[in-house]
Amino acid sequence: MSSPDETPRPHVVQRPDDAVHVLVPCVIEERHVARALVVYRELVGATRQEAGCLSYELLQRTDDATRFVLVETWESQDHLDAHTRTEHFVRLVAELEQLEQADSAELYRKVL
Repeated sequence: MSSPDETPRPHVVQRPDDAVHVLVPCVIEERHVARALVVYRELVGATRQEAGCLSYELLQRTDDATRFVLVETWESQDHLDAHTRTEHFVRLVAELEQLEQADSAELYRKVL
């Protein structure tokens, strides 16, 4: 039984309109890093203009210049889905697939 000064924690309810956070880790061979960064620069610039894009960043590991992670935040799953159908996404990701080894995208929702 709870003591009177303990407040019960509310149940976390996820709403369908919660922001979607995406992490996409990748490894780029050293000889391809310069070209991949040119492609990513175009992808990031175009994506940041899309409806529903709250944040879109490419991060590089501090201890390994060939390891990156794309960190995205979208207003909703619908916005993320629309992003993956844009001309620039389809075209640029096809080029990046030739330059890098990317893991599967991981989707997260904020809970606290």
